[in-house]
Amino acid sequence: MSGLANLAWTCIIVAIFLALPASTSAYNVTYGQSSRKFISGSQSHNASFSLTQIRNPKWKPRETSTTAVYAAEFLKHKVHMPEDLRIAWEELKSHDDQSSNSSIHPRVGGQLVRYSDGQYVFPVTIGTPKQTLNLIFDTASGDFWVWSWLMPIDMLQNRKYYNGSASSDATPWDGQSWGATYAVGSNYGIVWQDIVWIDAIGVAGNPIECSQGVSNWFASLPGVDGVLGLSYAYNDSEKPEPQQTWITYILPLLATPVFTVSLVRNGIGIIDFGFIDQKKYIGSIAYTPITIIPGGGAFWAFNWTGFAIGSDRFNRTNIQVMTDTGGNISMMPESIANRYYKLVVGSYKQVDGAWIFPCKATLPNFVFGVGSSRIVVAGKNFILTNLPDGINCIGGIQSREEDTYVFLSIPFMQSIFVVHDYGNMRMGFANRTWV
Repeated sequence: MSGLANLAWTCIIVAIFLALPASTSAYNVTYGQSSRKFISGSQSHNASFSLTQIRNPKWKPRETSTTAVYAAEFLKHKVHMPEDLRIAWEELKSHDDQSSNSSIHPRVGGQLVRYSDGQYVFPVTIGTPKQTLNLIFDTASGDFWVWSWLMPIDMLQNRKYYNGSASSDATPWDGQSWGATYAVGSNYGIVWQDIVWIDAIGVAGNPIECSQGVSNWFASLPGVDGVLGLSYAYNDSEKPEPQQTWITYILPLLATPVFTVSLVRNGIGIIDFGFIDQKKYIGSIAYTPITIIPGGGAFWAFNWTGFAIGSDRFNRTNIQVMTDTGGNISMMPESIANRYYKLVVGSYKQVDGAWIFPCKATLPNFVFGVGSSRIVVAGKNFILTNLPDGINCIGGIQSREEDTYVFLSIPFMQSIFVVHDYGNMRMGFANRTWV
């Protein structure tokens, strides 16, 4: 964390509205010039609220290559791809460089699929007067970026976007820029500051990454207006000064410094802030300390104590795991992915290394250990999407190299209850009744 020192913040005002407009109070926080500090204060606050996803009103399935789907998580986190995927990805990029219709071309062995990401989003309002955008909330990112008025006008047709010049509370942050890599291409731009409202909490002076360009991956997502990262400490995509994330600004205002995630397959998910709803899980919550991924930033990660597939015995292995509400594929060391699909009749690897199986196949449940507890994920969650033949599907579990950490993304999150406990620097997991 020493590299986060010497940030030149002067003041951020956090305004919190907990009841009717008549109950308004202000929370002022001053930053020293010589060191970076998280928000703290002597005032006590007891905010708690639930944020419910909405069905994206502009959503429609889009076509993309299975290779791009598989590569997305590697590109997002800047980790090494398996060789088969790397070769396929380089070929896909070469093809796209020669075409204006990027990200939808199949490779030999790759296939076009109709992909459904961006179907459910969270509403966020920015500025004065308020501008409402629909965002993806991503626990494996620190970025808070939005489509903005600074982009080419032809890209803004029929889209919602943030206009800082139309907000009386917005100011440009001179010299501050940002950049983030996603599936096909990168997002980049400059940083403005403005008031950000999520439910009844407003954070004034919140850094907002205003896009000047976005990757084809996001350009082809109608109705997704940006991403709000929920990593627990900082955002190192901004230069020259890394910044805190939105969640670290509001945590001191919450009744309890936690948030929980309850996502639903093909349905509406909920994130609760400031409290733990006992009605959302069964049994007890198993807690484990947050672990640091070397070079990986302040992500929500832990060590599982083992795993089991279907009715197989429990394998006691201490593997580091990163959780990710912004990813669509869960990445496993190759030996674990191979063991999983060995139990799926008709499964095979295509040329880019992606696991494919008959859509009618019965997929085994996946169990992972948190201490002595066992958390069970429904096998049905690992059907990512159909292939064009209408018979086979691409899997929500895919391979990465051995001796590397695991990515647990949306397919896992849709079966379990996840606690992000900032106050105690730990994560909690519990089973849920499947829907």
